[in-house]
Amino acid sequence: MAPRSPLAAPLLGASEGQLSGIGFTAAVLSLVKGCIGAGVMALPWATIQGGAASAPALILLGAWNGYTGWLLLDCDAPGSYSDLVRLALGRGGVVLLEGSLLVVLFGVCVSFQVQAATLLSSLPSLGRLASHDVYALITGAALLPLVLQRSFSGIAAISIAALAVLCLGLTAVGLWGLWAEGAPTLPPQLLEPPTAHGFADFLGVAAFSFGGQVFVLPVRDAMARPRLAATAVGVSTAAILAVYAAVGAGGASLFWRAGVKQLVLLNIEPGSPCASLVYSCSAAVALLSVPLVFVPLVGIASGLLPAPSEPRLSALAPSPQPQPMQPWRREAPLRALLLLLTSAAAAATRDFGLLTGILGCLANLSALLLPPLIHLRLRGRRPASAARPAAVRTALAATDALLLLAGFASCAGPALLIVQQLARRAGEEGPEGLPPA
Repeated sequence: MAPRSPLAAPLLGASEGQLSGIGFTAAVLSLVKGCIGAGVMALPWATIQGGAASAPALILLGAWNGYTGWLLLDCDAPGSYSDLVRLALGRGGVVLLEGSLLVVLFGVCVSFQVQAATLLSSLPSLGRLASHDVYALITGAALLPLVLQRSFSGIAAISIAALAVLCLGLTAVGLWGLWAEGAPTLPPQLLEPPTAHGFADFLGVAAFSFGGQVFVLPVRDAMARPRLAATAVGVSTAAILAVYAAVGAGGASLFWRAGVKQLVLLNIEPGSPCASLVYSCSAAVALLSVPLVFVPLVGIASGLLPAPSEPRLSALAPSPQPQPMQPWRREAPLRALLLLLTSAAAAATRDFGLLTGILGCLANLSALLLPPLIHLRLRGRRPASAARPAAVRTALAATDALLLLAGFASCAGPALLIVQQLARRAGEEGPEGLPPA
């Protein structure tokens, strides 16, 4: 079994002695847990933005993610995702992968803090005391002791608790919608073609909600029966797709009359006792989820800093021999600096939907773009590939090439439209949110 990368630890939630031999169900749940997170809160809003294209695009995106997960497994190479990238693309590919993951993980931390600050500032009792940006900075101060702790041994329990509260929050939103809005009805927006910017918003948020390819190989190596890894990827992808379809379509059908908020929890009336409970619990869980992301974020960022008298080692590509952990004192300033930067970014950002959309476009690099490129480059080096009929090999190569082009388009196209949308909004508003003179 390959050594565990920093990204695998929060996902699997096991010690080194417990890592091997997990069953099929545990593997599926690990893959599901690695995907479902803050992005699901923006899916109802994104579904409205996507219009009639939402349902087919979500199904296509789910199948696409499942297939690229299978491509990584079909490469039949031991080790982590970074090992596979190094084998196929060399050092430059590893830098590209780690750089994109560093930006995405940083953005995920920002999104958690934006979510917490938005929920806290939406409570009437707290909204009168301070603004969103002040609460974003307060969340940074509250997170400092959490991200500076010497051990993240309880991180698996935190991730399970966060997932449970997320489910309870979505349940509360659904019950509130049934009570306040009545029975769900088909939104007319879902019968209309979307605008280019609306579809870019949907595609970005939906892509942000998938992107579990980086966990596929660690889960395979942790399974007692690795041959079932492809089936686990398929089952987990289907489960994730079902959850996202239910949340997106359900939230849109309940709240389209009143207007679906970018953070669907805000559709609960802010002054109600239900809102106070849900907002407070969800804000707390969002903050508790930040250390979960800080583990791989610090692992990648610290890997970019060369250790004295040691060769530069990739944070995502474990070496054959165990390496000693970096001293806590060396990591502590880096953790504090990263938290300061995420807090400043959260204070400057209020648009949760567009933030997750941009992160989704960046996440497509590791989820949709690199897997077909890796598979294409390694097609002649796998024993299983040579045993396939020539027609199958040709079809797979053609599919890889088409997915490579589509993956590039999924990264660049929506990202450009979303950035253009943000620039237009910034131009329409002057200081303090007033129109420019």
